[in-house]
Amino acid sequence: MSRRTRAFTLVELMVVISIIALLVGILLPAISRARDNAKIGMSKSNIRNIKTAHDMFETDYGVPWTGTPEVLSSGPDGSWTGLPVMNATNNWRDRYWKQDGGTFTILPGVLACETDGGGHWFPLNFPCHTVPYCYTEGLTKSSWGFGRVGTFRFTNTRQISEYMDDKCYHKSFWAPKDRILQRALQRCWDEDGTMCSVSLVDGANASIDLPFLLQPSSYGLCPPNMVNPAVYRLPTADEDPEEAFTDPMSIPTGFRPATLGQARYSSLNTFLMEMHWMQNLTTGECGPRWEDAISGAEYHVVQGNNNEDTWSYQGCYPNYFNASWRSAPVACFVDGHVDMIECQEAEKHDYVVADGNDSTGALGGYKGLWHRGVAGDLENGFFVECRTDWGNWSGHTHTAGGLTHGRDIIAE
Repeated sequence: MSRRTRAFTLVELMVVISIIALLVGILLPAISRARDNAKIGMSKSNIRNIKTAHDMFETDYGVPWTGTPEVLSSGPDGSWTGLPVMNATNNWRDRYWKQDGGTFTILPGVLACETDGGGHWFPLNFPCHTVPYCYTEGLTKSSWGFGRVGTFRFTNTRQISEYMDDKCYHKSFWAPKDRILQRALQRCWDEDGTMCSVSLVDGANASIDLPFLLQPSSYGLCPPNMVNPAVYRLPTADEDPEEAFTDPMSIPTGFRPATLGQARYSSLNTFLMEMHWMQNLTTGECGPRWEDAISGAEYHVVQGNNNEDTWSYQGCYPNYFNASWRSAPVACFVDGHVDMIECQEAEKHDYVVADGNDSTGALGGYKGLWHRGVAGDLENGFFVECRTDWGNWSGHTHTAGGLTHGRDIIAE
C-alpha cells in the first residue's frame, strides 16, 4: 500500500513567507538601532580617551593644551598687546627662529606628527594653526579669511597624540559615524597612521582637499575654555553681549586659560564634542547649505576636489553639530562624564536663562547660555546661518562665561 506524501499548500507557503517577512520587518530596525547605538558607544569611548589625554597633558605641564603661547598677546615686554594676531605670530617667529640651523627653538600652534626627520610643520604666520579660534573681524582674525577655525578643531595635534600611541591619525580621533571624514582618511590608516601627507591650500596633488596639513578631528574643544575667561565674560544687567566680549589680543593675558579645577559648572560645561551632525541625520551626508556661498563660509562652498577656494572632502562637506534641532552630539564635560546633548533641549535651556535675564526681545541682546557678542559671529554663532531648520544653538563653541562661569546646559 503506497503512502501519500503531504506537501505544503500554496496558502500555507504564503503564510510562512508572511511570518518570515514580518519577523524581518521587526528585527531589521532593531538591528539597525543596535548598530547605531554601538557606534555611539564607540564615539563615547573615543571622546573619553581623548579627554584623558588632555588631562594627562595638563598634569604634565600645569596648563590645558591650547596650542597658543600664553604671552602671545603681550610679548616679552608687553608691546604686542593690541597688535593684529598675525603681527604677533610673525614677532614670535622672528624671536624664536634659529638662524644658523633654520629651525624653531620654540614652536607653538598645531603640530603634525613628525615624518621624514621631523620636516613637517605649519607656517607660523597663519594664526589658524596657532590660536584657539579665529574671528571674522577684530585683532584675532584669520589671515586666510577662514573665520571660525583654530586649534580647537585639532585635538589630534602632536602634543596630544603623544598620549595616543604617538599617532596623529589614531582612529580614536574620529567618530565612527563621521563617514565623510572616515572615507577621506582611509589612506592615512592604510599607511602607518602616524602621518598623512597632503598639500597646502594650493590644492596641488591634494588627496584630501583641505587647506591644512593636519586633518581636523571629529571632536572639537570648547574655544571659550581655551582663552582667558574675560574674553567670553558674562554680560551684566546693563550690558549688551558685544560689550562683554573682549578680543584676546587686546589684553596681555588674553590667551592664558583657566585650569579645569577652576570651572564652576564642571558637570554642565562641555570640554569636547562631536563637531558634525551625526545623530538623527535627515538631510544626507553632504550639507546642502554649503552651496549657498553664505558670507563668512565661502571656503566651505562645494566647488569640487583640488579647488583652492574650497574646504571640502571630494566636493562634500558635512553639516555641523548645531545644524538642526534634531542633532544630538556626543559630548565630554569638564568633569569627565560623557553624555549626548540634544540641541532642542539645549536651545530651551538657553531660552530659560535669557528669559531669566529679561533679554528675549532681540537676538542681538540675548543673554543666554551662549555668547551673542563674539566678534563677527554675534547671533549667528558658529555657522547658525547654515542650519537646516529653525534650530538656533551655538553652545560649546560660544559658551558665555568661558571655563570659570560657563554652562552649555542647565541642571534639570
